[in-house]
Amino acid sequence: MPAAGTVAAFVAWQDEGSPAGAVEIDRVCVDPAWFRRGLATRLLDHLMHDIAPDRDMVVTTGAANQPAVTLYRRLGFTRAADFEPVPGLRMARFVLRRGAPSATAAPGE
Repeated sequence: MPAAGTVAAFVAWQDEGSPAGAVEIDRVCVDPAWFRRGLATRLLDHLMHDIAPDRDMVVTTGAANQPAVTLYRRLGFTRAADFEPVPGLRMARFVLRRGAPSATAAPGE
């Protein structure tokens, strides 16, 4: 069990401030001592329903990160095209569409 006052989990996101723009989830991190307790679900639920309830959301994770893939699918995200930013590193992109359809497009799309 982590010591009192340590961070057990956090979520970080980018928000350009435009109501029509997508929220880009940068990180969802949970201390391994706190795995399987629903912390990631609770943090994302708060972001999705309390902080940005009407906004599209985009998140990227390792394509082989099955716990993350399962989490995003369970929360209603749809898997977009996988990509490799460098050879051998396969990433999966997920989108949750709730606002303008173009808000989740990748830069240059």
